[in-house]
Amino acid sequence: MKEIPADFDVQAYGRGCTLQQCEMLTRLAEIGMQLAETAGARALAAQAAEAQPKAAAAPAEAPAADPGLAFARYAHLVRQTLAQRARAVQDLCTRDGGREARRARHREEVEDVIDRLIGADRGTDLARSAALREPYCEAMANLYFDKDDPVEDRPVSSVVAGLVCGLGLVRQWRRYQPRYENGRPGLPAGSPEEIRAERDSRRAAVVAMVEEAIDECADPARIADLKAGLAARLQEPDIDTLLDTASTEKATVRLCRSLAIDLHSNICLENGPEALLDSS
Repeated sequence: MKEIPADFDVQAYGRGCTLQQCEMLTRLAEIGMQLAETAGARALAAQAAEAQPKAAAAPAEAPAADPGLAFARYAHLVRQTLAQRARAVQDLCTRDGGREARRARHREEVEDVIDRLIGADRGTDLARSAALREPYCEAMANLYFDKDDPVEDRPVSSVVAGLVCGLGLVRQWRRYQPRYENGRPGLPAGSPEEIRAERDSRRAAVVAMVEEAIDECADPARIADLKAGLAARLQEPDIDTLLDTASTEKATVRLCRSLAIDLHSNICLENGPEALLDSS
């Protein structure tokens, strides 16, 4: 039995299979229509021949297959194929939740990757990460603003590859790209030392962001308790899974929620980067 890869995207695979099914059913319907048209032409020709007076000395011919029956069979085949395609399309629409839902999921996947790339060096270069935030937010807002641009139909990895060129994240992308083949952040890979180093880097980036949110707390008397709560939260067994599978931004948001920290800080972009742009 073939082993399923760790980064296998079942949603993308299911959508691909449904699209392939729709394409095959469309092709079957086209072939069925060609056969039905041919049989229909024969049926009309036979009907016209029967309407003409037969020659008295015409030799007897063996009875041929009824072209009208063949046409009815092919027409029934086309109707069945179109009905199956309609059900497949309906299933695909149900799976996607409509274009807006698919577009929102696509954007979220792109943000997951870009957030991870921006946060890759956060532990050592906070200033550079902060400087990237504004152009990143503007680029995402511009990319998904035009509803006539079906950006959600492009592979996530291709969209990310274009964005990293403009944001100056090519080095990080080249380093992590093999783990984003299906468009989603992957688990740490490499030698045990490399995995440990990447997890430490991710942890440092998330802790730095949560501590920044704690320092912005309106009630200074809560800061010590919040830091103690963060230290306890980081000892829980689900932390490694959270840091391995969620972007830096999402992990920060979830940790802040667990500590009842106000999420209106600009570092927690839960509602999308456009919230930071001037809409005037």
